[in-house]
Amino acid sequence: MKLIQNRNTILVKLLWFFFMADLIAIFTVNSKVEVVYTFIGFSAIVGLCLLIPLSALILYCKNHAITMYSIITAFYIYIVYLIMSNPSWVNYLFLLLGIMICFFYQDGKLIVLSSIVSILLLGYFYTTQFSLIVESMTKFDVIYFILFIIFSAILYGYYARFTNRLWLKVFSEVKEKEEALHSAQEHFQAFFMYNNDAMVVVDLLGNVINVNPAYERIYGWKKEEILGEFLPSIPRTHIKEARQRFCRVENGERIIGFETVDMCKDGTLIHVEITISPIYDQFGKVIALSEICRDITERKATEELLRQRDKLVLAGEMAAGVAHEVRNPLTSLNGFIQLIHETDSKHRTYTTIMLSELKRINDIVGEFLLLAKPQSLHMEIGLLEKVLSDVTLLFKTEGALNNISISLEPFQEPAYIQGDTNQLKQVFINLLKNSLEAMPNGGKIVITPKTTEDGFVDIFIKDNGVGISKALLSKIQEPFFTTKEKGTGLGLVIIQNILHQHQGSFVIYDSKINEGTTVRVRLPVVNISQ
Repeated sequence: MKLIQNRNTILVKLLWFFFMADLIAIFTVNSKVEVVYTFIGFSAIVGLCLLIPLSALILYCKNHAITMYSIITAFYIYIVYLIMSNPSWVNYLFLLLGIMICFFYQDGKLIVLSSIVSILLLGYFYTTQFSLIVESMTKFDVIYFILFIIFSAILYGYYARFTNRLWLKVFSEVKEKEEALHSAQEHFQAFFMYNNDAMVVVDLLGNVINVNPAYERIYGWKKEEILGEFLPSIPRTHIKEARQRFCRVENGERIIGFETVDMCKDGTLIHVEITISPIYDQFGKVIALSEICRDITERKATEELLRQRDKLVLAGEMAAGVAHEVRNPLTSLNGFIQLIHETDSKHRTYTTIMLSELKRINDIVGEFLLLAKPQSLHMEIGLLEKVLSDVTLLFKTEGALNNISISLEPFQEPAYIQGDTNQLKQVFINLLKNSLEAMPNGGKIVITPKTTEDGFVDIFIKDNGVGISKALLSKIQEPFFTTKEKGTGLGLVIIQNILHQHQGSFVIYDSKINEGTTVRVRLPVVNISQ
């Protein structure tokens, strides 16, 4: 509408200019003013009656289309008046101006309409006033012809300049948009290709359209393997839930930060955090879905580790309170029962059981104190092989009595560690004790050291005992949980606590029922050459 307003203003100014030029030309060129005065007077009145309202429309009318049609109509009214009052052949040329003016507006319907009107009027005046046109031809008509040429030249010149500027502007805008589009595509391509999170584009049915390299790296499938296939990383048990999520996103919803489990090509399950967004076409219709998958398996493991640490803190807090409250009366009870046991043989059966149970209570309190009281560590650099040799030697006799062989495989290279030797021995003593108790009918324990590339040494302790079921694996490291008749459930908790103080870790590496258990202890290695 702004363009129409500008063109309306230009045309009205041009009409004013040529109206005034026409009057000046008549008075200056034609000396017989008295002859043409009457004609000029009526012509001026008609022109003013048309130009003044058009000027008012330019200033006050908000609907610029109405002003445009009013200008075209007023122009044809004026030209018809000129031809009827003065059927000169030059005046017929002005009918062509109507088409030119409509062309100036670049309105196809208006051009066709003005062409039809001009042809009809020209045909009508040609058939009714041909003789008058021939008779009225004078030298003075050349002035009108020149004015017509000037008007046409100005109009076409302005139009050419305007069109050129318009084309330059369009070309510049198109170029800018192409550059912006290219830049956006480059940014998206870089984001898609080099993102560390797995990204996949699927259709509304969940079939793969595209995946990025991170998806191939995390899940193991190559792009060519899964194009057109239903997203293979969704486990079979989760397909129904995944389809429900796809339906929600198809309806325009975004799913952000949803945690679930995905499956890799080798069957491994990983914890992921997914964000699913709709992809729209130019009409606002959802045509595909984009999914960003972030592997949070390590984060989940860290959260689990923190939960274990919290349990250790809780156990320590409980130990601090319980140990002091129990140990004092426990000492008194133990003393009196010991006295009764030695002086009264009649109740010795009962006192023997009572002393045994009191000893068990005292052992539990002792383990509580290991958690509650900060142990003074004597950190020193030593060979881990020496620690393991001492512990292995300690258990060899007990193992031989129970038909259990214990073997320590040699280290590939010396592994120096910084730590408290007594505390670390306690770790391996507890683990070997667990392995011995897991093999009531005899067996074999193998201790295998292995140095890693990232500055740690892993100690694998493998037995072929009764093993641990999957149901118990998730609970075995919880404080006070035990499968032993006389166990306290604090042995593994103490191991975790000691290894945490040495920047190490402990994990049940593998366990199968009736096949045995393998545990791994990891400790940092000290480079004594530095």
